[in-house]
Amino acid sequence: MAVNLSANAIPAIINGDVDAKPLVQVLDIATIQSTKNSQTERYRLLLSDSVSSHHAMLAAQLNEKVKTGRFKKGTIVQLLDYICTSFQNRKYFSSLLLLNLIFD
Repeated sequence: MAVNLSANAIPAIINGDVDAKPLVQVLDIATIQSTKNSQTERYRLLLSDSVSSHHAMLAAQLNEKVKTGRFKKGTIVQLLDYICTSFQNRKYFSSLLLLNLIFD
């Protein structure tokens, strides 16, 4: 099944587009330990829109999708709800709150 990713969606999101519901691909997933003495693991993703790539943090309520293998490298997802913030003069997707798995 061929899937067309949403080319140039990542720069649009970084520049403030909160209404896009782009298709992106997960290129990498890294486990991050929480810094607040919590046992909660967090996942940092590297996402691609076929033109650009960018890091994003997965919301903790979606961790189970990674742990069960439903969400892995190569998975195509539609971003439905996300927040983009600045930190140390760089823009980040601070949380991916809602995803629709398209193809894994």
